[in-house]
Amino acid sequence: MSICLAVASSLHPGMAAAQDPAGYASPFADTLTTRIFPLLAMMRTPDWAQALRDDPVLVELAAARAARVPDNACTPSPQCLADAWIWTEADIALVQARLRLMMSDKKRAKALVTRQMRPSGRFARYAALSDADLVATAWAETAAAVNQVIAVYAKGASPRYPVVDSIIFNITDPKMADVLGAHGVATAAQAKADDLFFDPSLRYAAGLLQMNERIDAGSHRPLLGGDNADTARAVARMNWRAKPYTALLVFGHGPEDVQSRTGVMGHIRLAIAADLFARGSAPFIIVSGGNVHPNRTPFNEAVEMKRLLVTQYGIPADRILMEPHARHTTTNLRNCARLLLAAGFPEDRPALIVSDHRTIQYIGGEELVLRNLKEMGVQPGRLAPGPDRFTLRFVPDPIAFHVEPADPLDP
Repeated sequence: MSICLAVASSLHPGMAAAQDPAGYASPFADTLTTRIFPLLAMMRTPDWAQALRDDPVLVELAAARAARVPDNACTPSPQCLADAWIWTEADIALVQARLRLMMSDKKRAKALVTRQMRPSGRFARYAALSDADLVATAWAETAAAVNQVIAVYAKGASPRYPVVDSIIFNITDPKMADVLGAHGVATAAQAKADDLFFDPSLRYAAGLLQMNERIDAGSHRPLLGGDNADTARAVARMNWRAKPYTALLVFGHGPEDVQSRTGVMGHIRLAIAADLFARGSAPFIIVSGGNVHPNRTPFNEAVEMKRLLVTQYGIPADRILMEPHARHTTTNLRNCARLLLAAGFPEDRPALIVSDHRTIQYIGGEELVLRNLKEMGVQPGRLAPGPDRFTLRFVPDPIAFHVEPADPLDP
């Protein structure tokens, strides 16, 4: 499936995002921007879109923000060219106030929160908030995430993991002003009559991700289609009786040289997983890992691990499910939890995380617990000792569906 960077202009009934909780199928196209900023996709329901377009305060705000975009030079350059697209604290607060006012319409509130935001799981960390607070909080988080994309991929700010996630341009190069100037003018010219107040900044942020070749989050979609389709069908047909574990979860280990497709520890983990599969420990293997190491590598950890399991160990391809987005152990756990739940694996028994013995100690330790909370804000499941020192039992938690827009390469 080709990567779609365009912002969905309408809803598409029946298009499931493949990482949805049971009972919910997202009615919007599964694109890069809807993965990172799901709130903005949900606000395109007809009632909400019309209310946003009719709100005079938001119309005025959109016009004021458009007027900030310089047609020519500004100072200090090139930072000022990107700053024009930032959501200021005053902007964010103004939108929050208007959204709270719109939430007073019960029908409109139900359409957004009851039918979309809560059942989607994408805002699960804020489940305890009232409906109005949930919308206001989600908006502030979304606007801050747009700002973060601009700060990192236009202004050269340091991301959480600068070695693998940074801007690809030299921000001190005089040509950078030409790049940002051209991008700003082109984005402003794409304004449409039916735009919502956030659309220009969304286009600008999406364009920066594309220019920086940081569109990982939009790849391999829909996740349960394509190369995963046969495995997804096999999961649906599986007779789970007498199956103590649902799947073996294997996390990638990227190499640090440009020629190797799999890091050395990855080979060790695959050998352990293949042995456990041959012993009948679980009927499926989930391989997890994105395009991470070395920086901007063309090789995907999950794709390469599946290739090796099939060609070197004879594992049937339809018994391997790929999770091709995770960039760190934190999101290995979270994304596997999402996939286990979305694909319909039984929830009454655990999966087994499989790795080398030292990594198992790390995954089961307190350090990763703290990292999960710091970087994702959630614990994506429950861990317990496995049957040997190479495994941990893992039971996914639906809170794993919470989207972290501040991590645009794998939200």
